[in-house]
Amino acid sequence: MKFRELRDPDRLHSLIDAMLLMETDATLSNLLQQIVNTASELMGAQYGALGVLGRDGITLTEFLATGLEDELASRIGPHPTGQGVLGETIRAAEPLRIDDLAHHTGSVGFPQHHPTMDRFLGVPVVTRNGHVWGNLYVTDPLNGQPFTHDDELLLETFGRVAGAVIDQSNLRRELRELSVAEERERLARDLHDTVIQRLFGVGLGLQMALPMLSGDARTRVDLALDELNETIHDIRTTIFEIDQDRATEDTLRQRAQALTSEVDSRLGVEAHLQMQAGLSQQVNEHCAHHTIQALREILSNIVRHSEATRVEVTLSGEGDYLILTVRDNGVGFDNGNGFGRGLRNLATRSQDLGGECVIDSRVGSGTLVTWTALKKP
Repeated sequence: MKFRELRDPDRLHSLIDAMLLMETDATLSNLLQQIVNTASELMGAQYGALGVLGRDGITLTEFLATGLEDELASRIGPHPTGQGVLGETIRAAEPLRIDDLAHHTGSVGFPQHHPTMDRFLGVPVVTRNGHVWGNLYVTDPLNGQPFTHDDELLLETFGRVAGAVIDQSNLRRELRELSVAEERERLARDLHDTVIQRLFGVGLGLQMALPMLSGDARTRVDLALDELNETIHDIRTTIFEIDQDRATEDTLRQRAQALTSEVDSRLGVEAHLQMQAGLSQQVNEHCAHHTIQALREILSNIVRHSEATRVEVTLSGEGDYLILTVRDNGVGFDNGNGFGRGLRNLATRSQDLGGECVIDSRVGSGTLVTWTALKKP
């Protein structure tokens, strides 16, 4: 471990204090800002920053800084993306210490309104399995002296500590999400295995009693049986929605197929999916996620309200756009009466992704929903 090379007890104490200052139960965004602030204080630097790497491993997708006034930061403009010296640190994936930025070969200068910086020290933030998660940068020691070898060791060690703290924060979040997912699965299982079975039992008892009844009593029991069947249908729909509302790494085709299969097997509505070949590879995850959410909302509306027995789902692409169409053979509704909240949500979701949602329905003639979105919004 690099910290074993640190011989100055005061610096070791400073490192330990810095570790204790970071609240691992803070939200990730707050934790990252704590890391930047603590690194700057630990190094006695005027400015500090933390750059978070994107999936490509070379572009900064997030950049948190300290030492700049908010008004000045807004005048500087967009955050850096990983050019110049910052990019050199990213590519090297190891500490970079510079005494004179202006004359360094990798320097590309500063944007307008950016304060001039002379001394630079950057180190990788390494998380589990040696993954470089981002980089810590500090500039211009307050004592006016260049950064030293001991400074480099100290910040590199702190970068590893920060990586471990980020790991812990992410693991806490994953555990919370897992706990919620497990609770949702337990709820769905209880609804299916206990509640629905009890309702079936009650319904069976009422059906056995029907031959012994007549007049108003028989009519009331018939109505009660209808209510029970509708309640069981609603519970099955709720279970379907719970089971589908979870994160997945499946492709768009796999998720859409799973969704339509669930409608068919669990809710008794014959559902068919047609999907253009290669479409899954043309859309990004943001589009895929919202497309599946839209499809689920459309299918939920169909099984709740339409009395349909058949649904046709088509996913295709045209230029920059994904096109989702869903046609059912249900009772339909009058377009002139306006749309409910669920259908308005569909329109809003589509508009947020650069598309639109068109609903064509007539009483007695079923419904056609055409929902579009940019493939890579």
